[in-house]
Amino acid sequence: MKNITVKYGVDSITKQVEDDFTFGDLQDSDSFKAALGFGDRTKALVDGIEQDRATVIPAGATVRLETAANTKA
Repeated sequence: MKNITVKYGVDSITKQVEDDFTFGDLQDSDSFKAALGFGDRTKALVDGIEQDRATVIPAGATVRLETAANTKA
């Protein structure tokens, strides 16, 4: 288990998650969505750098979620 801090807007939450918890798991997590109020279209950033959904979140990381811009094909 490891602790991570997640920020969305002015709200933040620190929570213990499994060691293999990824940025995609975070973005799909109903408990984080309920606590912070974000929707399905988000991007995860660490130190301002967008993270791949398959990457495992490092222990002690602070992740900022932002609403992803709509894109046209």
